[in-house]
Amino acid sequence: MLNFFAGGSGGMHTLAYPLMKNHLTAWIDKDELKLREDYFKKDCNVLIDSGAFTTFTKGKKIDIYEYSDFIKSYTLKWKKKLKSVNFINLDVIGDAEKSWENQHKLEKLNVNTIPVVHLEGFKKKHLEKAHKEYDYFAVGGLVGKKRTQILMFLDYCFRVMFTYVKKGNKLPKIHLLGVGSEKILYRYPAFSCDSTRFMTVNRYGESEFLKENRLPFKGKGTHRYKNVQQFKYNYEQDQSLLNKIMEYEIKQYKKQEADITLFWKKKGIIFNE
Repeated sequence: MLNFFAGGSGGMHTLAYPLMKNHLTAWIDKDELKLREDYFKKDCNVLIDSGAFTTFTKGKKIDIYEYSDFIKSYTLKWKKKLKSVNFINLDVIGDAEKSWENQHKLEKLNVNTIPVVHLEGFKKKHLEKAHKEYDYFAVGGLVGKKRTQILMFLDYCFRVMFTYVKKGNKLPKIHLLGVGSEKILYRYPAFSCDSTRFMTVNRYGESEFLKENRLPFKGKGTHRYKNVQQFKYNYEQDQSLLNKIMEYEIKQYKKQEADITLFWKKKGIIFNE
């Protein structure tokens, strides 16, 4: 199982990015993409999203031909320098049919992208098309949804796919977009997932693995330091502590990735990464 680190590092890239082997970033976030490239290595897996959701929230659109040209040039530049480099389809938010139209349009432009099956506007025919025609596809639209809704949807998706597998077919590689929950990853044999959870240390002073939520943090907030006129704080020591916890957090996510991979391997599910 591959756990892709998504989002930005909040100014801690020199610490965080050298520890990562799986990078996910958006094409439209060119500054972040350029920043990450400085830390790409031969053993790195890179997954690039179009950034459709971000542009949608800003009321903008992405030109599919520009995205196609980018994929071609980026593949040419990095394919032999990385373990893998993949690109996610240019989705049309809220319109599954048009998203598939974009998938087919990109394919006609000789570009291979990972199609996405969305919870919103879900149709069984899209799931069947994805797992029958593609070796690697994503399941999305899960961020912000209630846990019960996510589980019901994923239960159904994987039930359909295992029915397909029982007929002698191969289980496709499935990426869970925006999902980093350990419980979910132990419940479903996903090939990959992505999460921004490592950033909570820096943004909110929270550590998932230390179960701590009162760390000094760099993100914006009125409660970072209280009563600064009454008490003295050692900012350098706090930053040093934050760096150590960020490093610990990333290493724990990588350990979690290895543990989950072993868990599914013992059950006979092995992906060729």
